Amino acid sequence: MRRLFWSSLAIKLVMAAFIPIFADEAYYWVWSHHLQLSYYDHPAMVAWLFWLGHFLEPVANCVRFPAVLLGQATFAVWLLIMSEILPNDGHRVERLWCFALLYLFSPFLGAGSIIVTPDIPLLFFWTLAIYFFIRLEKSPTPLNYGALGAALGLCFCSKYNAVLFVPPLFLYLLLERRWREVKWRYVVITILTGLLFSLPVLIWNYRHDFISFRFQLSHGFHNNSYNPEWSYDYVLQELALLFPLIVWAALRAKPERSARFLIYFAWFPFVFFFSSALKSFVEANWPIVGFPAVFALAVFHPRIRLFTRIYVAVFGAGLIFALAVFVLPPLRPLSGHVTNAFEYEKLAEKLKPYKPLFTQTHQWAAALTYDMKEPVYKLRGIDRVGFYEFIPQSLPKGDHFYLLTRPDEAMPAWLKAQHWEQHEIWASRSPKYRLLEMVHDF
Repeated sequence: MRRLFWSSLAIKLVMAAFIPIFADEAYYWVWSHHLQLSYYDHPAMVAWLFWLGHFLEPVANCVRFPAVLLGQATFAVWLLIMSEILPNDGHRVERLWCFALLYLFSPFLGAGSIIVTPDIPLLFFWTLAIYFFIRLEKSPTPLNYGALGAALGLCFCSKYNAVLFVPPLFLYLLLERRWREVKWRYVVITILTGLLFSLPVLIWNYRHDFISFRFQLSHGFHNNSYNPEWSYDYVLQELALLFPLIVWAALRAKPERSARFLIYFAWFPFVFFFSSALKSFVEANWPIVGFPAVFALAVFHPRIRLFTRIYVAVFGAGLIFALAVFVLPPLRPLSGHVTNAFEYEKLAEKLKPYKPLFTQTHQWAAALTYDMKEPVYKLRGIDRVGFYEFIPQSLPKGDHFYLLTRPDEAMPAWLKAQHWEQHEIWASRSPKYRLLEMVHDF
């Protein structure tokens, strides 16, 4: 198991160094150069991870390394959890190996964990919270109760999905009749440490009229219409990512009493986001915290060894194909994200002479900043609200700047009110960009 752990880490680090930075990653990397307690889109943990890697920026894409190490640490904590809950019988080693292979070949938890998003710290601190919970079940000390609160607080500083930890915990305690085992006098310690370690997010939102909380509550929950494709797509994409045989094994498994908490932590995130899919489109990674628990449940199925072999064959082939898409230019058009990553590099070279440069979207601004190694900002008031609306650099200084937009994109109202004139410098059909020269008309 040690060889598997260290060899998989080495492979991840090599891949992280040489696979291009994606636009969303670059957006979080930009945050790390404008450190805040939290941000409009997400809490700040992902930015803090990128900040730790600043000294590696001159070397390929090694700025990802701190996040990749944290992702591998999540795997290590899950191995500890499995060691705690697996019975000491003749199937223990086999089950542990099956879990490790399911985890490492998962598109999100394996190779996908080199892509730096808020999900990486979310998964780590969520997993750490599960570990401390099972520890306090065996040893209900104030220290373990406090550690659980600290892990949950840092989880909340990673992504707001952290709040989903509480419902499955309560369901487990209630339905498994473990309620009386809770040391309620110590729960206060959990609450206080949780609030303490959540302070960065709470302070930032308090200073900004709780705008981030309000954005997240409306994102995916406020929609008066319903599109059946949202639900179908959600179910099919999660089934494909988990793999039907593994889902079947997890549903049919009969875990030991010490592992029955997995049932609640595995399925609650998927059920919750299915309810969200009744109101809006749900992205495939949103219930990611449920993936490791589903794999942990599945290993209790008697045929898990066979299922794991099939799983590894299928997702191993998929991983090889995904790497081929990166390496072989003729295959890159098969993935829009891969195509965009390489297009931004070319676009950056073309745009270097035009300064100061602003863009229409936060992804463009961030990706170009990363590739050009010079600041490019999204223009305030154009496209959707995001991080750039909260920094002064999103407003141009002086009477002249360049703006990269899509064709026929509407200009912000303040540009018209201030009588800015626009002149097209060039336009491209594929991809569809146009560069405008903006001049203030005094």
